[in-house]
Amino acid sequence: MRAKKRAVAAVLAAAVMLLGGCDIIDIVEQAGWTPETSDAISIAEDGSITEIVQETLDQSYYDVTELESMIQTEVAEYNSEHGTDSIKVEEFGNDGSTVTLKIWFSSADDYAEFNNVEFYYGSIISAQLEGYLFDVSFCRVTDGETSGSTVSYTKVFEDMSATVVITQAPMEVHFEDSEVTFISANAEMLSADTVNASGEQEETEALILPSSKVYEGEEATYAEQKEANRVYIICE
Repeated sequence: MRAKKRAVAAVLAAAVMLLGGCDIIDIVEQAGWTPETSDAISIAEDGSITEIVQETLDQSYYDVTELESMIQTEVAEYNSEHGTDSIKVEEFGNDGSTVTLKIWFSSADDYAEFNNVEFYYGSIISAQLEGYLFDVSFCRVTDGETSGSTVSYTKVFEDMSATVVITQAPMEVHFEDSEVTFISANAEMLSADTVNASGEQEETEALILPSSKVYEGEEATYAEQKEANRVYIICE
């Protein structure tokens, strides 16, 4: 199982074996959109995040006592250190082979820390001050559709107060109340309000990443590889 989902996977397993769960279809329908991938988040206007994770688990591998302890440790300890309303497990379901969890985070920082992943939500200017480079090409988005050509980050910087989501691929990002205006070229629009942050890109776009080494077969630095895997989503 992916290391990035260490905490969430523990909650998933515990939920299935301790409480039996509810209908997975109900969880997906109540999310307000239907995720196309197994790892998806929805971002509200206030910056809170609802994550829906679907995992296939070998239930026979887990011990009930250990899982009960794990869920108490991962969730209760985090809330005791960061505030009782930092995260909340809202729903979970089990169809016999796939487990689905719906979990709410009060902020992007809580989401990133709990899952041990890189994730940023805030203004472009603040992201720059935190060291994000934006050194990739972007696709302009109008009414949920991308234009045929890419633009440089200078176009994105024309509105430094705009909100940007920066995440490590792959994942699906849904916006409840925001309009997507630009996405980095290693992502695609799934609908007017949902982005597939796949991290994948055509080789013909070789010059849009921080280093062409990524595509020319030369050894890229760790920083270059990490930047190439970042997905930028600009919204307003």
